[in-house]
Amino acid sequence: MSKQPDELPDLSWYIHLIEEFIADRMSAPDFQKAYLSALKLENRGLEVPIFDVLQRLFGDADAYVAYPELRTEPEDLDDEQLRECAIRARSELRELGYN
Repeated sequence: MSKQPDELPDLSWYIHLIEEFIADRMSAPDFQKAYLSALKLENRGLEVPIFDVLQRLFGDADAYVAYPELRTEPEDLDDEQLRECAIRARSELRELGYN
């Protein structure tokens, strides 16, 4: 991305949620609820690379199933799989200039 850090949209709330979850200071169910709620309320027209990262993590959070006995589909994610998705998203946001 060619924008300077001060020209990037403010994603501090998303980054905070992701980092809290990655650092194990937030449970997977709490992360899922907060992240899904935050992105559903997003009304800015975010550019494609940024939106794609956030939307992919939205899909991952939506696929998260807290209770093992309810994970019946191959795409159902457990806590650790969701954490791996959050780590990937955080890395992708760093590549876009969000350090």
